[in-house]
Amino acid sequence: MTAALSPMPATDLAKASLDRLDAVASAMERKWGIDRLPKLVDAPLAVRFRSQAERLDEAIRSDISAAVSIQAEAMLRAWNALDAAAIKGGWKPLAPSIWEAVLPETGEVIAIVRDSAEAFAIARERNGAVWTLTEVALAIEHFGDMVRATKATFPGAQVKAVRPAGATAKLAIGSAAPVAATERETMPARNLPARNRRNRSVGLSGVYAPLLDARPETPSTEPPIDWERGDDIPF
Repeated sequence: MTAALSPMPATDLAKASLDRLDAVASAMERKWGIDRLPKLVDAPLAVRFRSQAERLDEAIRSDISAAVSIQAEAMLRAWNALDAAAIKGGWKPLAPSIWEAVLPETGEVIAIVRDSAEAFAIARERNGAVWTLTEVALAIEHFGDMVRATKATFPGAQVKAVRPAGATAKLAIGSAAPVAATERETMPARNLPARNRRNRSVGLSGVYAPLLDARPETPSTEPPIDWERGDDIPF
């Protein structure tokens, strides 16, 4: 006679559900771009999706493992519903056009893509060595008028190295030491929004909900969810 298997602890089930959800959410981001998919479907579906994300957040804060598992599974259905709706609506997943180049000083391979959506789609697998055309344009503008005038005067001329005026150090692009810049010339790095990795409860520490964007920790005006009674689930 085979011994009966012991039931898996509810906390382990909750963590496993969130791990699976995180993998699916990451795959959806690579497929559609970060925070792009809800914008491709009709408004009622997008609202339901965000409502489900908020319920998952609330379940994790409650530290009730059974509620976390239920809401994580519902969030999986929410992602799949958006994916199906976007395809039915005729939208196409991201298909980044990638150009690669090697930085001559360091040998680092960088990727150049069209826009930020494509950059976010491949940034993780390339350790952030991804540049958009807008960033390339900023770098070219930083070369100065003389470089652009030379290109205009001598069509086909190539830039071999760039140095700031009156200095011998090369302009730092890539892995070289950074060049001091004014506050106007710098912008804080944008955090990837989709992970929303805030610290949760003690019982589920280290577990995160893959939501759309980081929301401020402000008190909710909605009545608390009664997990014991059970509330309607959008998906």
